[in-house]
This record gives sequence, structure tokens and C-alpha cells, in this order.
Amino acid sequence: MEIFVSGATGRVGGVLSSALIKRGHNVRTIAVPGDPNRAATEAAGVTCHTGSLASFADVEKAMQGVDAVFHMAAVISFQPGARDLLWDVNVVGTYNVLRVAAAESQKRYIRMVFASSDQVYPTRFARYRPTDENHPKEPYTFYGMTKVLGEDMVKFYQRSEKNLDISTAVFSHTEAAHELIDPNGEYAGPAFYVNSRVRSLKASSTHHAGATSNSELDQILSILEPLVADDQPLLLPRDANGIAHTQELVDVRDIVDGLLLIFDKPEAIGETFNLAPISPVSLGEFIPYLAKKTGRRFVEATIPVDLGRTHGSSVKARALLGFQPKYSLFDMVDEAIAARS
Repeated sequence: MEIFVSGATGRVGGVLSSALIKRGHNVRTIAVPGDPNRAATEAAGVTCHTGSLASFADVEKAMQGVDAVFHMAAVISFQPGARDLLWDVNVVGTYNVLRVAAAESQKRYIRMVFASSDQVYPTRFARYRPTDENHPKEPYTFYGMTKVLGEDMVKFYQRSEKNLDISTAVFSHTEAAHELIDPNGEYAGPAFYVNSRVRSLKASSTHHAGATSNSELDQILSILEPLVADDQPLLLPRDANGIAHTQELVDVRDIVDGLLLIFDKPEAIGETFNLAPISPVSLGEFIPYLAKKTGRRFVEATIPVDLGRTHGSSVKARALLGFQPKYSLFDMVDEAIAARS
């Protein structure tokens, strides 16, 4: 089978592409000029077309003759200056992929899986928890809004194109094991490390990490900035009642397992599935564990601002697909430490 995987040079797309190649499929993608991961992606057996998802001509060329599509690529940013890029890649890019998939479906049946985000609900400030697929789409980030538009486009094309079947996978926060022990990591850094959290807060708009106003952002920074140190300590944040914050995170391999289940099962066609862990993990347990395993100290901070909590429901995916995450945060840390030794 000829399969187009957008974002194959990225975290999820790369692991997914390797799994598809192991199944005997031919995988192709689009790589932007200068993509630092292109060489490794090609070495893994993926055919890379140079171009941009924002260019219809580039997408059309890369997707000619495909039998299936995994649209995984997206820009994830909470910086106000990234909005044009978010629009071009996440909205225009998704439209281009759907347009080409619809055109190709006039020639042959096309199966497609679209990657969305729990930012559509909106994660920490959901109306109820665990948050299931029926929750209203009320994003508080521009990124989340682009994913809502993507989901809406997917639903339209699923309804309008009889030979194009699409499913949506809603990702919880996703990491590879080695990222958890990197204090400068793009996602784990701000989640678990003081210095990276402060840098992220300063670079991003107020909504990031739960701040809903400039005054709240300033208040959080006034608490965390004095804790910044050269040894990059871990952060154990607590709310005003002393309760440790929680973290919801899925190993990239579990996400890929979920994507393949969605792709394989006919009952998944036209449906949306949260790919989330069974329950969040208390940072009161995880941060001391990570500190012990890495030999890094941690600091505690009381943040008297409602940062919300993320708790997505994967009941539907577990019931209809048999989705079952295998790797806990603790397993991931153990694996990362072993690989580093």
C-alpha cells in the first residue's frame, strides 16, 4: 500500500512511518527545505518530497497514487508571533491534504486518519473530567482553534466524499521517553523543569500554562523566577491548597499503536477517538521519582492561580478499539536512563 504520512520527520510521524514500513507499506512524506531530520527519515525508508503543506501543488505531487493518508503534521506553538505559520500549516495544509485526498478518491478508495489535539476541548479548563469526545469544542489557544477547524474540515469531507473514509485521533500530551530527562526539551522542559517553564512563560501568550491574564502571568513568574538556577532543577508545583499538580502524558509508541488500531478497524471510520492515558499522574509522585533517577534536585512552588487540570477520557478508544497504553511515565524514565547509561 502507498501511504502518505505528513509529519514523517517528526516525533509521531517518524515512529508511525517505521511501523507502517515494517508492515510492508511504502511511505512518503513532505519535508520542508532544510529539515534537520530528513536524512534520518530517508534512512528509515521514507520517500521525502521537498515542499510545504501550505502549497497545494507540493501536496498534490507528493500524494499522487496514494491508497491511505495519515495527516500527522502540525505546528504546535503558543507564541503570538506564530499565528500566521499555524494558519498556513494547520489550516491551509489540512485543507490541501483533504482536497488532494478527495481528488485521489475519485480514482480509488482512500483511508485517512487525522491527528487532532486535546487543545480543542480545551484540556485544562474543560467543563467536565474525564473529558470525552462529546465535550464542546471551546479552545482557548490559537493552536487549538486551528485543530477545531481541521476537525470540521475532516467531518465535511467524510460526509461529502463517498470513497474517502476518515477518522480523527485526538492526542493527549505526547512524548518520547528520552525527552523526559532533557531539561531543555521542547515539551518536557516546560512541564517538568523550572528554567524551561520560565522561558516558556516569557515567550508565550498569557494562556500558556494556564495564565489567563497578564497579571496572572506576572504572578506566576514572580514565584518561579527566583527558583531558576544553573543546575536546572525540576519543578514540583502545588496549588493554593497544597495539592500537587498532575500531568497527563502518552508515550509516542502508545499513540502510534492507537493510530494503527484506528486505521485497521472498520468501526473507527467516521469516528473521533481520544488517545489518552487511563488517568493523570500526580507530580507529587513523579517529580521526586524523576529527581532520584536523574540525580537532579527538585524545588517546590505554590502557585495560587488556577492552572486547570487535564484528564481526557480514552474509554471510547479502549472499548471500540482495544486501545491500551503500555508505557507509564515511570516506565519512560527508566527506559531513558537505561539508554543513557
